[in-house]
Amino acid sequence: MKFLILILIVALTFTGCGKKEKVYQFNSKGIEYLVSEAARGNRVANDSLSNLFDLNLPSQSIINKIEIDSLKNISGKTYYAVLVEFPNPFFNRFAVYDSAMQCYFIDKSLNGYLSLTSIHSEKKNYFQVFEQFTSKDILSLKRKNLYLVMGDTVNLALRIYTQFFSPEDQLIQEVETFTDELIGTRIISEKGLSPQQTWDTFSFVESSRKFMSGDNYFDKIVLHLTTQFLVKPVKPFFYDQSSALKGLGVKLSIDSVQSYNNYKNKKAKFSLYLPEGWKALQGVSFKEILSVALDGTKFLNASLGATFGVMKLKENSKAEDYVTIPFNNKVEGNYSVRFTDKTLIDRKYYVCFEIKCYTLKFLVIFQCPETIYEENKQMFASIVDSFWMDC
Repeated sequence: MKFLILILIVALTFTGCGKKEKVYQFNSKGIEYLVSEAARGNRVANDSLSNLFDLNLPSQSIINKIEIDSLKNISGKTYYAVLVEFPNPFFNRFAVYDSAMQCYFIDKSLNGYLSLTSIHSEKKNYFQVFEQFTSKDILSLKRKNLYLVMGDTVNLALRIYTQFFSPEDQLIQEVETFTDELIGTRIISEKGLSPQQTWDTFSFVESSRKFMSGDNYFDKIVLHLTTQFLVKPVKPFFYDQSSALKGLGVKLSIDSVQSYNNYKNKKAKFSLYLPEGWKALQGVSFKEILSVALDGTKFLNASLGATFGVMKLKENSKAEDYVTIPFNNKVEGNYSVRFTDKTLIDRKYYVCFEIKCYTLKFLVIFQCPETIYEENKQMFASIVDSFWMDC
């Protein structure tokens, strides 16, 4: 059986788009075998799964579990959901395929221990994934994800926290009402904080195919309590490819960092790694906190309200020509880096960097709301750590 599947995936990989051939129909067992092979580094299997895994990273010898579930749409077409959990959550995957191995959705953002089910409302079909994980070593969190299967599309329709447990507080958000048009939740305090709001409503927005709440009250509570929980974590935290490799004991050279970076600006001669949720805008004029405007590339994360800019400086200029915040800190490594202390201006934190290599020099400015800095500072640091210059 295994040999037959390998022959079939080779055929799938190299079949052209001209004359139509008979398409092999995979079932749950066949898909599970493909996923297992791909996770262990089989490139042919991984290609057939639309590159479910990044094979530039070390293959994972231990897989916690592989779960496969399926559902049929109104026309009778079968969709298969694949959930893969690893000891290192950076490698966790969720994906949806049909029986011909056409890929409809891949999610690489799931954390912790995972579970998969298929569920239905009145006329809509979903795959549901629960995450259970810890933050800052002590906080226990659960999160609910609903992936809507509608027509020939799959999208993330809902992602909400359903549990927050700390030594002081125990809060739960339960789904009480679930229809095609809305999801109603009840917020319960089992210990500590008594929430001012004990319910929430998520309405289905047709244009985005998502359930949206004007308040999203429970998620705001979780973010606030997590941010205020001032404990320095001891356990490793993986936020990008570089940190995942370091967690596996792999030492990265500066050239290796460049190879893993997913944003490359050849004209400006720099690259960096952008975590999921960040977008790049080139040719933006920066004015905020600058004494003189500079053109560069702006990176933004709309859900966090965070941005950072990368601006190339002239050879004979320095960061102080544009920024009045003192550059009191300096680090010498692959590059010469000077940077400011974290500075609060109008309820936003700013950190500025001057990164220099020979005659090439950049000014990098981070900005984020005060309320989200502590929870996300490791991710911000990872972006700076990934910065590469062609010098």
